[in-house]
Formats: sequence, C-alpha cells, structure tokens
Amino acid sequence: MESQVQWVLNNGPWSFDNLLLLLRRWERGMTVNKVTFTHCPLWVQVWGLPFDLFSEEVGQEIGRGLGRVVEVDWKGSNSDQARFLRIRVEIPLDKPLRRGSQIMNPEGDVVWVAFKYERMFSFCFKCGRIEHEAKLCEMPWDEEG
Repeated sequence: MESQVQWVLNNGPWSFDNLLLLLRRWERGMTVNKVTFTHCPLWVQVWGLPFDLFSEEVGQEIGRGLGRVVEVDWKGSNSDQARFLRIRVEIPLDKPLRRGSQIMNPEGDVVWVAFKYERMFSFCFKCGRIEHEAKLCEMPWDEEG
C-alpha cells in the first residue's frame, strides 16, 4: 500500500547487519549505475539549548547548518519537560557528522549545543563519517576535529 511505502521512506534510517540501509523509491528506467545516495534524512537532537531559544525558527537555523531541513519537531518543546529540540535534516553523506555547534542568543552570549543522531547505528566517533567505525578509521586520534 502507498501509505506503508511512505511510512517506510519517512521513518528511517534503517539498518541491515548494523550498517546504514538507505532506500529510494523505484523509478522507471532506474539502473544500479544511475542510483546515487548523497543525503540521509536523520532526526538530530539538539541538547543544551537555552530554554528561551526553543523555537521552530532556531531549529530551522541550526538545521540549515547541518543540511536541508525537513521538519522541526517542536511538539516536545512545548512541554515543561523539554530537554532537547528535534530537527529532521537531510545530512550530506560526504561530510562528517558534527558533534555540536556554538550558537549565539539575541543578547550575544555564545553557548555550545550537542547533537545526538537518532537511530544512527554505527559511525566513526574519530572522523565523524558514516561509512566506518572508529576501530577501522585511518585518522590518528590526535587529528580529531
């Protein structure tokens, strides 16, 4: 059913054998040589955000620094229990995942916020790449950025 296909496409990322599994809708004329995956839609949790910056606009701005913003989930941020802001972003696969970012509030104060990637099964904590884990990374620990 179309609704089930949409659910699968919208609720990833998925994994197989603890590796990222990217899916794409079939198109007429599609061949293995024509299929490329350049982005992966992920939910990113933003931790450490000051309460006065919990808004859809701030989520959009932070998300644009990571990739193309798909959605800002701010249902949870409307509660008194909000601990993080969620942003669904199409992350470029050729760039390292970022651990966090500095943001500035309207008064000019700078604060560090941490990013947690939901359902990210394995990626390298040394270089931030999705294609391997730290134990297989060729980057020396002292070059970590």
